[in-house]
Amino acid sequence: MENKRKLILKVSEKLISKKGYSKTTIEEIAKKANIGKGTFYLYFKNKNDLFFSIIKEEMENLMSNIKKEVEGINSFFDKLKKGIEMYLDYYEKNYDFFKILLQEKPLIRRRSFEEFWKEFFKKWESFIKGGFKEEIKKGRIKNIDLEDIIYSLIGLLHGNIHRWILNERKYSLLKKKDVIFEIFTEGIKK
Repeated sequence: MENKRKLILKVSEKLISKKGYSKTTIEEIAKKANIGKGTFYLYFKNKNDLFFSIIKEEMENLMSNIKKEVEGINSFFDKLKKGIEMYLDYYEKNYDFFKILLQEKPLIRRRSFEEFWKEFFKKWESFIKGGFKEEIKKGRIKNIDLEDIIYSLIGLLHGNIHRWILNERKYSLLKKKDVIFEIFTEGIKK
């Protein structure tokens, strides 16, 4: 049963990336997934529910993978560097997903989108903020507002991802991991 749900999500991600959210129909998704339209509704209330399920699942997979990978690393800055590397690698390997976020953001009801991201960040708050909070206490990084730190990092990451897209993905995003890490850490270190 879970396999069908994952199949629907993957098929939908490809179709929405290719055609756009508004032009992709549930009928088309069902046909490509080789399921009946009724089966679609066993897993998702509607296309909007499907859309947010795609985003939620992809982001949770990314965060889960990062958490597992950095678990055994002791140094905060090594964890940070590994997290940056995995984030960039994820977007490079999952371009269809990122393309959906870029092209569909203006079309999504703003309130739904904002509520989704608030819920997502709240869920991962301890993971994201915890390390920075600890480093501030230890005096290794400047005492800057935690949200400012986090959104600055996200801005650096997404700025480089957008640049990569504008350059038609001609290079590996991973080539930018050291530059992003250096610019970010030099700005927050004491």
